[in-house]
Amino acid sequence: MKNLKFYFLFVFTFLSVCSGYSQSESYIKEYGEIADKLSFEFGIPRSIILSIAIVESGYGNSKVAKKLNNHFGIKGKNQVTWSSFKQYSSVEDSFRDFCLKMASKKFYMNLKGSDDYLLWLKKISLTGYSTKPTLWRNKIKKTILKHKLH
Repeated sequence: MKNLKFYFLFVFTFLSVCSGYSQSESYIKEYGEIADKLSFEFGIPRSIILSIAIVESGYGNSKVAKKLNNHFGIKGKNQVTWSSFKQYSSVEDSFRDFCLKMASKKFYMNLKGSDDYLLWLKKISLTGYSTKPTLWRNKIKKTILKHKLH
């Protein structure tokens, strides 16, 4: 009986790890092309675009990402009563709006075209993008390193 419990625990753990890996890789594969296109268009590193989307949307699994196509936690108008987050007609619109918001920041012209993701993170976190800038910046950095997005 003890061996059977161990076996089920092992299988459950293995499947959890595998599904988490495939889920993250699947997200990167699905939205990487959009990030590449927008990175080229706006001069924002792909690593910044994808990692922020990953963290803010939980790999696209958050309620806001699923129901409102909002992968960046951007506040704004929507058609639902339970949320203060902006609604988009598509995920690509969400990605584009994020890039437009970054392009409107004072730091943008100095960083446009730079691949220095640490500097991008520092500047974005200073704009009030997150209520806990240091914690947020560290989460994004860990995501970039974990998925080798740099």
